[in-house]
Amino acid sequence: MHSPTHSTIVTGLHRRDPQIIGWLYTTYAPRLIGYFSRRLRDPDLARDLHHELFLRLLERAPTFADRGVPIEAWLFRLAHDLVVDTHRRAGRTVPLTEAAYPAADDDVTITCLHAADQAALHQALTTLPLTYRRVLTLRFCDNCSLADTALQLGLSLSATKALQRRAIARLRALLSPPMA
Repeated sequence: MHSPTHSTIVTGLHRRDPQIIGWLYTTYAPRLIGYFSRRLRDPDLARDLHHELFLRLLERAPTFADRGVPIEAWLFRLAHDLVVDTHRRAGRTVPLTEAAYPAADDDVTITCLHAADQAALHQALTTLPLTYRRVLTLRFCDNCSLADTALQLGLSLSATKALQRRAIARLRALLSPPMA
C-alpha cells in the first residue's frame, strides 16, 4: 500500500479499516519497537508493548480526534503512556542484561571505561531540565528527525534547534572535567 494521506488515515482509523491499521502497523513497527526497547531495555517486553499499543489504537480509533497533528505523534504519545504505565507497575526497576557484564574474553579495562562513561552520561542527563532531556532523548535515543522532535515538543523548528543546542552545551559542560 502506498503512503495514505492524513485524511485517509483519519477516516480509516474511524472505520477501523484493516488496510490503514496494517499500514500503520508495518510502517511504524521498527521505530516503535526501538522506542520501547531503549526505554525498557527488554526486547521481548518491547514487542509486547508494540502489540499492546495497537490494541489501544484499535480501541480508541473510532473516537480519534483529528487535531491536524500527524498520526505518528499520536502513536508515540500512546507509546510514551505505555512506557510510563510499565515503569509504574514495575516499581521503576530496570532488568539487567548480559550486556551489562563483560564477557570473559573482553578487555576488562575498556569495558569498565565504557561503563563509567555511560554512568557519567546517565548521571549528567538526570540533572538536566526536563525539556533538555526530552529533546536529547527524542533526537539521539529515539532517532527522531528535527521536524518530528519539534512536533512532539510542540515547538517550531528553530526553537527546537535552539533547545537542542542549549541542551548539548549544558550536557558538555556537565561532562567536561573541571579546570585545575
